[in-house]
Amino acid sequence: MKKILLIFVFFQMSFAMDPSIEAALKCIEKKKMDVHAVEKINGNVYARGWFVPADDDACDYKTVSGSSVFEIKNNCVIEKKDWFKEVKKVEKKGLLGAFRNSSEDSVIVIEKNKILWSCPFEKVGSRVFRFLDKTRLMVSIEDGGNGDGDSIGVLDNKCQWTLFEKKARLPYIYSATSSSRFLDYELKHKPYIVIYDSLYNKYWGTSSSFYTYVSTHNIACGYDDDKTDSSKALIKCIKWTGNNFVEETLPHKVDVPDSEGCLCACPWTERLFPCGDGICVQNYETKKIEILVDE
Repeated sequence: MKKILLIFVFFQMSFAMDPSIEAALKCIEKKKMDVHAVEKINGNVYARGWFVPADDDACDYKTVSGSSVFEIKNNCVIEKKDWFKEVKKVEKKGLLGAFRNSSEDSVIVIEKNKILWSCPFEKVGSRVFRFLDKTRLMVSIEDGGNGDGDSIGVLDNKCQWTLFEKKARLPYIYSATSSSRFLDYELKHKPYIVIYDSLYNKYWGTSSSFYTYVSTHNIACGYDDDKTDSSKALIKCIKWTGNNFVEETLPHKVDVPDSEGCLCACPWTERLFPCGDGICVQNYETKKIEILVDE
């Protein structure tokens, strides 16, 4: 693995977002939908998230990983897809899904309703997966719970395991589009990020100053503490330029509510999510969406 020096300069942001993505964002906002990703695949626009009834609890994290896929059509017609019906805690990337079976002794990878492959999952205590592509999963492997011995392995569609990183762990909450080449994880209790080439073979990695939560093709973003104001959180992004990583703090800040009685909106009042080739943010309460950065 080749390490790249992290350069702290501002990268230029543009806002020439795909009109169909913009239309979908307006529709999602209008319908009061909680959203975790919006992207265009094979000419169709899909959103991952859920609609919350007025008397429901929007802060139940159990529905985050098991959230539904919706197709956003013209004139704000939203069609729910049952590709992952009754599958709980499924990790998604685009139209791909990975989950453990009911007996939790194997992992199953599906695309829409079609099973692509499955493998035994013996001696692996983690439920946390990340996709590289249709043939490979990154898996956070637990060693018994002490934390320091966790590692990350690659499981391929031939059921072969390869150790990727010792004493590292994948985060529980992460959202990426199907074009994302990023892998973020914790290494020696500090944030680390990797980006792969288009074939997911060669990769580059660097330590970063913050943990990322969302990613698209070349950009990943996350939250960080505002050292000057404890009631606010900063939004930071890291971009791959083709030969190095560039990190930037965005002008947008989010509120940090009182932790007492805090549910899903904590520790932030807004959710970052990948939107097309960019990163957006949605207010938990108002459902208002803002485009922060676009490739």
